[in-house]
Amino acid sequence: MSTRHSLVRILSVQVTENAEGSLIAKFGGAAHRIFGMDEPFGLCLVVDGNTVLMPAIFDPSELRTDVTGKVVRYLQENGGDVEAGQPYVEVEAIKMVMALKSSESGKITQSLSPGLVISAGDMLASLELNDPSKC
Repeated sequence: MSTRHSLVRILSVQVTENAEGSLIAKFGGAAHRIFGMDEPFGLCLVVDGNTVLMPAIFDPSELRTDVTGKVVRYLQENGGDVEAGQPYVEVEAIKMVMALKSSESGKITQSLSPGLVISAGDMLASLELNDPSKC
């Protein structure tokens, strides 16, 4: 039989907001500067100069872009099958055309029309997953 030991430590923290919108948290005898920003894929925190990304919940049935640009063309017909790792759309960003790949296999439903401007985080298509347990 194994025994688990857990250590609970209670900290007293003093938090103040400064004029630029960052937080100053004082605990353990030191002050720490914390700045947070909502990003398309989650919360980005900068703590004492170190960046930490806390991702939003990932849904593999949502195919999202991580670039700003425009949709050039979809590579599968609406309602067609796409395999994990297979390119499903071409987007143009900074005068370069790149193919974005599907993270899972399934039946694709296009969300946007070619030529539309996109921003990081926009959903380009959705998938009816072949393996719904991955959702």
